[in-house]
Amino acid sequence: MPAVLVDTVGIAVPQCERDLESGRLGRGERFRLPGGGFVSTGIGGMAWIEASLPKRLTGQNVAAVELKQVPDAIAELVDEAQALVECESFEFSEVDPSGVVHRVSARNPKIVRLDLVRDFQLESPNNLTAVLDGLASVPQHGQSKVQRFADGKSGRAETLRVGPGAWAATLYDKHRESGGVAERGHLRAEFRLRARQLRSSRVAALDSEIYTLEDLGEERCEKVRRCWWDLVGFGSWVGGSLSIWNSLAKIDLSDREKMFFVGWYVARRDGQHLEVADKTERKFRKILKRLEISGIGQARVRLNYELGKEEVAA
Repeated sequence: MPAVLVDTVGIAVPQCERDLESGRLGRGERFRLPGGGFVSTGIGGMAWIEASLPKRLTGQNVAAVELKQVPDAIAELVDEAQALVECESFEFSEVDPSGVVHRVSARNPKIVRLDLVRDFQLESPNNLTAVLDGLASVPQHGQSKVQRFADGKSGRAETLRVGPGAWAATLYDKHRESGGVAERGHLRAEFRLRARQLRSSRVAALDSEIYTLEDLGEERCEKVRRCWWDLVGFGSWVGGSLSIWNSLAKIDLSDREKMFFVGWYVARRDGQHLEVADKTERKFRKILKRLEISGIGQARVRLNYELGKEEVAA
């Protein structure tokens, strides 16, 4: 099983009503934490704390945090927050729709956001753009939006984002986003999930709901991460004949010539011999050579979740 990696976490802990009733703190106030992140007050009687754990632990966000580091990092978050916001020392119970009781306290806070990460190191970095372009065409479920762009906020990193807004699954060029610190060909998949997704029927069917810190087990988090990976189709095969039309857009051919070329190309790829005039054969080979020189991939490719790299179809 690939290591479970985490970027940002959000937690909620019981806030002392004295803080709110005394007027010392208002509801919805936000304070920066010394080590990074913030705490917001009085949201449903809870203090909400959120931070990027890699930035807190290492000062940068190139390498995500291993799941085993998360409990100690969350404990430090709570300690810093309690210097600003008074948290209750007792625990209280919440009952989920299936009747399971969950104990919530400052030491076992509710998980209200969890960004799970899967990193890939492409053997051929030139495949990165083609992979993102191909995955942008994968059909999505429900109201999920697909955005394919170069992110101006992160060095114009090539990015694919899928999601309806409440949650997001993102694939992006970590090399460019990190300003060249990450290795070229480093592609990151990141799943930003809120409480509703972490406790949804989708993960309940996997017996993997995440309510509190004590639910952050390796197997459970891996099931959640893999669930969203499969949902958005980031492991789909892309490229090959499916992208040949986009490739031909750069070649000066009539629609009729393009149709004949695609038929010849597919037959050639599949090892079938077609009888065509020598002049046509030479012309098509020249076109194919131009496509290959321009870096257009001819093979079908997918991101192999288990191996953490691209897989090329035989």
